[in-house]
Amino acid sequence: MSLAHVYSYIDSQREVFLEDLFQLLRQRSISTQDDGVQECAELLARQMREAGIEATVMPTPRHPIVYGEVGPDGAPTILIYGHYDVQPPEPLELWESDPFNPVIRDGKIFARGASDNKGQLFAHVKAVQAYLKVLGKLPLKVKFIFEGEEEISSPSLEPFVASHKDLLKTDVCIFSDSHVQENGRPLVVLGLKGMLYVQITLKGANRDLHSMRAAAVPSPVWRLIHLLSTLRGEDGLVRIPGFYDDVRPLLPEEIAAVEAIPCDKDALCADLGIPALLQNRNGDDYYKNMIFEPTCNIAGLKAGYQGVGAKTVLPCTATAKLDLRLVPDQKPERILELLKDHLAKNGYADAEIEPLGFLTPSRTPITHPLVEVARDAVADAYGVDPYIYPGIGGAGPNYIFEKHLGVPCITIPFAAADQNNHAPNESMIVDGYFNGIKTGASLIHQIAAFYAAKK
Repeated sequence: MSLAHVYSYIDSQREVFLEDLFQLLRQRSISTQDDGVQECAELLARQMREAGIEATVMPTPRHPIVYGEVGPDGAPTILIYGHYDVQPPEPLELWESDPFNPVIRDGKIFARGASDNKGQLFAHVKAVQAYLKVLGKLPLKVKFIFEGEEEISSPSLEPFVASHKDLLKTDVCIFSDSHVQENGRPLVVLGLKGMLYVQITLKGANRDLHSMRAAAVPSPVWRLIHLLSTLRGEDGLVRIPGFYDDVRPLLPEEIAAVEAIPCDKDALCADLGIPALLQNRNGDDYYKNMIFEPTCNIAGLKAGYQGVGAKTVLPCTATAKLDLRLVPDQKPERILELLKDHLAKNGYADAEIEPLGFLTPSRTPITHPLVEVARDAVADAYGVDPYIYPGIGGAGPNYIFEKHLGVPCITIPFAAADQNNHAPNESMIVDGYFNGIKTGASLIHQIAAFYAAKK
């Protein structure tokens, strides 16, 4: 019996494996509203046990973590991370079907959590089940850590990992989140950006005033506009002194990997309805900027009258929300201090700066030997070589595992690029789910072979 027999078994179980996933998708698990989260954790643990995995629901100060393991002690180990919590489904009127009653349309599973992240984490559970069913036992240890707080920035995850290092000891951490390339080609992703999220508020008079007084009374809205213009140029370059000082130099292999990613810039601009891409430090190279460049983005602005028609008012406050996405080795705490210093030196010492989120960037070196093993595992499951992304623009908790467990983190997504995660009509391509199951089985097989060859 071989890995090909495992693939055949997975193909023979399509209806069963789909219904098992649908059971998980029907269970609400909205972390920000504490809606069904405990029940989902218990359901997921039960499904893992049915797949042959020893699973436990472990409490945290907020939502529980589902931990599981299977395979021989003392063997090389894979740790699979995922999150079973989901975003709120609103606005409900934009869904074409009930967000918690999964349906298949046009080769896609539509449900909240279908891609983010229940469908993708569950593929690894079913991979273990299929491997055990066909081959009888695993050639290595597989551990699982599934959290219920990712959609609220994972407040309990780092304390849990830090206090359970022995339990979570592993050789590599595997994530399956995000999506494959826009052309459908699979990916191996080696890093995520970090983030500093802040809210900046400026105040003027002690109350809103008639706008006739704008000739004499300072406007916090105009001051905020001028403040924001000091942070970033129209070319995309961040103007905070020292912002780029700690950016990790790129490896030649990382640059070559990104240059191999196809990109039709004209088609991309046409699709987005924009005249051109930002220049940044790499010219208008879309993927180099997306993967390698830190940013300063205005995520929201609030000031004055926003209702129908005209109201002549001089607002007394103005607020902006910023997300500064960071790359290795930038530290969000350091960037916050640079931001504060910059504002103080430019006449905005009175600005109220409220930090709303910190995430540390991470990147596994492309030269790590397990990257090639992961590439081969994905290629075997999909039948085509994946692109290697040294990173992606999103942020997440990879750094927690790198920091506390000292291991590489590799992300292998299964969802399609048009998954609509966080939005109405979220979907998971059916073939992506089953390719994910095969990839999970292939990873077990090939990582075990890699360590066996080292003996």
